[in-house]
Amino acid sequence: MRFRYPDERYQRSGRETLRRLRRSFILSLILPGLGQIASGRIVTGIFFMAVFFIPFYYVYLIGFSPDYGTLSLLAVELFAYAVQAFDAGRQPFRESSPCEDFCPAGVNIPSFMSLVERGDFVSAFGNFCTSNPLPFTLGEICPAPCEEKCGILPERSLRIREVHREFGRKFLEGFNVEKREPLFGDSGKRVAVIGSGPAGITVSYFLSSCGVQVDIFEREGEPGGLLNAIPDFKLDRDLVRKEIGFALSFRNVNLLLNREVRSLNELTGYDAVVVSVGAGKERKPDFPVSSDRLIFPLKFLKSPPPLEGRRVIVIGAGDTAFDVARLAVRMGARASVFYRRSFNEIRAQRGEVDSAMAEGVNVYTSYIPERVSGRRAVFTRDGRKVTVDFDFVVPALGFERDVDLLRRLGVDPKRKVQGRVFICGDAWNGLSTASEACGDARLTAYSVLKSLGLKDRAWFTVDFYIPKEENIKSPEGYEREASLCQHCGIRVKS
Repeated sequence: MRFRYPDERYQRSGRETLRRLRRSFILSLILPGLGQIASGRIVTGIFFMAVFFIPFYYVYLIGFSPDYGTLSLLAVELFAYAVQAFDAGRQPFRESSPCEDFCPAGVNIPSFMSLVERGDFVSAFGNFCTSNPLPFTLGEICPAPCEEKCGILPERSLRIREVHREFGRKFLEGFNVEKREPLFGDSGKRVAVIGSGPAGITVSYFLSSCGVQVDIFEREGEPGGLLNAIPDFKLDRDLVRKEIGFALSFRNVNLLLNREVRSLNELTGYDAVVVSVGAGKERKPDFPVSSDRLIFPLKFLKSPPPLEGRRVIVIGAGDTAFDVARLAVRMGARASVFYRRSFNEIRAQRGEVDSAMAEGVNVYTSYIPERVSGRRAVFTRDGRKVTVDFDFVVPALGFERDVDLLRRLGVDPKRKVQGRVFICGDAWNGLSTASEACGDARLTAYSVLKSLGLKDRAWFTVDFYIPKEENIKSPEGYEREASLCQHCGIRVKS
């Protein structure tokens, strides 16, 4: 069967798998072991039948008497009955690989590597969507902790992030987004999602794919959240927009732009509310500042001032700090980054730091900011005062969740789940990577479905493992890179 959207195959397969597991669970309640036999695990089913019925036969032979031994046996049998019912309704166990274990988004990395090795980039995109609908976007900005755990090659890790960025690019470049019906019928449930950053997009994708009506409230004029503050030289903006369009392509999703929610009391008629407002509150300097040339990073990145020939200093050394510095250099400024700790403690991805230095950004470490006044910044280094002149100063000291905003909405920032309200992504965890926010969003989507009595529709909880295909002849390009993956986990069926 051919599908226009690559994730439809997995949604259909997941739905059938969940139905089969539910049927096996019900059969196991009727007759212990029958559920395992019906799902093809015949040896396991016979074992559970024997464990359950042989003790009863023993009681029949010796005669029933209400003593402690018999009552203990009945208790054990009740426990065995519960265990076999649980076993019948669970998925087969598979030992995962280290790269999967350390992926914050829970991506099934060996599976999409198998599909890329075969040259099937479209199916690889669909497989990625079982855990996250943004393979291209994450391929551009994810710090790739999975690669740190890959030990297949002695000299380097596999380029996992580049692989899913590439198949994301190839799919999106040849795809036109159109509205589509979800595979699951209308559930009759409505969910409001506040915020359309990576977490809001992800939770909306999974909920809408399960037949839930989703209304997304976004106070800005474009979805994406902090993605919109990332410079164009780091993100292909057109492809990111198309990928977001793909994720929100179900007809039961309404994206309401320029709609700020000031209180949850405004959201009546919803069965659940997901608060995914991110962590976009910029940290204020902890040193005295008196300068009209101070610009915070979000404003600088979205609408920078004229910079040709100007001196820009950036205080801080996260990814945002280097985004600001690189943008300044590209606009003709002289940019310098000042960081209070050592070079090895810089929080930004090392690739970002290397790129910035290659483009002409100066990096100064162990410079502790003391004050900013007029057009002059004073730092302390090794006990000595150092004065630096500037035309613009950007305090890129990081972001944090806006606790005051959550309270104004009527949300307790210390409780992730509050009745029908769920806090999701960076709004709960504080500033994290996009992959971490998306991983939490997927878990939140499942929690919402459970609260609505729809967990049997959670197709994305199924393990869509694709084994490595043998004897593929001389793959090239990214197919070659994917072929190096050895699926470190061992697939085990009970």
